[in-house]
Amino acid sequence: MSTVSPKPSEGDEEKKTTTMENIKHIPFFFIFLCTLCMSSIYANPTVYQSTINFLHEFRNSSESDFYEEVDNQYDPEKQTSRDVIVKYVYYLSNPQKESLITVTSVGTVLAATPITYAYNNMGFRRSFVMCAFISIIPALFFPICVNAKTYLLAIILRIFQGCSLAAFIPYVCKLSVFIPFDHISVPIIVFAYSHISEVFVHPIVSHMASSSLGWHSAHYGAVITILIIFFIFVLIHFDEDFKERASTIGFCNAMFEYERTRSRTFDLRIPYLSIYQDFRIWVIFFTSFAYGCALQLFYQFGPTFFHKVVGHSEISSAYFTIIAPIFNLITSCSSVYLYEKLANSEQNKMRFFNTVAFGTCGIFLFALGFFDPEHHKYIVTVMYILASSLLGCSYAGHLRMNQLRSGHLHLFLLVNIFIVNSAAMFFSSLLNVLIAKNTDYSSWSTLFIVHAIFLIIANIIFFFFCSSERANWAKEGYEDSSIQPYRDEPLPQFPL
Repeated sequence: MSTVSPKPSEGDEEKKTTTMENIKHIPFFFIFLCTLCMSSIYANPTVYQSTINFLHEFRNSSESDFYEEVDNQYDPEKQTSRDVIVKYVYYLSNPQKESLITVTSVGTVLAATPITYAYNNMGFRRSFVMCAFISIIPALFFPICVNAKTYLLAIILRIFQGCSLAAFIPYVCKLSVFIPFDHISVPIIVFAYSHISEVFVHPIVSHMASSSLGWHSAHYGAVITILIIFFIFVLIHFDEDFKERASTIGFCNAMFEYERTRSRTFDLRIPYLSIYQDFRIWVIFFTSFAYGCALQLFYQFGPTFFHKVVGHSEISSAYFTIIAPIFNLITSCSSVYLYEKLANSEQNKMRFFNTVAFGTCGIFLFALGFFDPEHHKYIVTVMYILASSLLGCSYAGHLRMNQLRSGHLHLFLLVNIFIVNSAAMFFSSLLNVLIAKNTDYSSWSTLFIVHAIFLIIANIIFFFFCSSERANWAKEGYEDSSIQPYRDEPLPQFPL
């Protein structure tokens, strides 16, 4: 049974005072600005998750469904050729529309290594701004490519948009300079951008798309937002030394040379093989994968489910969708607060909070499979929202175990979890495309039950293999006996 932690001792009070002193030196405005930039990058591909409800319905017996092309056909018997008008379907089918959501995560996974290389060689500013441009350029052309004629081009553009999400890597490395990464709230701060962007994107996009401006305007509005935010970022994120150098050698030269000259260096020695041979790390990865699949089911396909399946309007669907990220932010903060107050062992607390997150979500998803939205419209709506609302408790579950297990290598494992979540985004989207039909609730109920079973299995595995012990490879002085990666040239250590 859980109990409240006893009154802190003098040593704890002294430690708390030291922590408060460290907090005073954290540049909160800069962290807020970086989070705002990351949220804008994440919001750009997210816009399509709402505008998909405003696209032309496939084959509604209108002439605009087709476009005509003149095709030259040769008759070998008569040895003559003639021009024939052929009709082609112009608008995308529902699986094609949803596949444009699926492929985004492919770009994220593919871009992880190149963006890491760019960060190591270019520094934070340039790699971060580069990701913004990677997000902007495809978004400019995507709205005019959402049709059957240019479907493959739309796929390529969405993959490039997904590449921009790898901006998480320079973003989290930058935060590690200022935030003590052993603090329990670090995962909440690091992943907050995804919830924040979901909260603001769907209502704004739905109102813009339903107005006389059309759904195209929402995509261009996201581009303008990124440009404004990153323009502010570039103006603010330079100190007096940079401004002085820019006045002598020029802004562009200073931007391309400054970071390398003032960067600290470090010896990169990460026991990769020992980390990936640790079974409990794979338990964390598997649990994170299940969490990512469930979260993307609500975030990516929430607007489609509420509008096409349950029958709410586009605007109402947008507002129902944002309840999940709001509750996730609240429950994640609440669970971390309660985690520190409870006096149970670390292991039992992690088991408890992860079970609350996964168990509650799994139960509601499983129950959703047996309700019909035609007769229980609002019951289905409430249950769908409640299923996603407590997933934030997992921040005090498997993400806390990752923090305790990895120690000073927590940053490296966070990047790994980001890649795992990107893979989960692809898998969850693929399941939706393969299983769920646009308006058929029976196919959606099958999808819910599959996710529910997956969550329960992941939580059972986590429950039995959960551990609060620091791994041997994360202890000071550990040498990887199988592989010892070493680089001769110095690398910039998260340039300021």
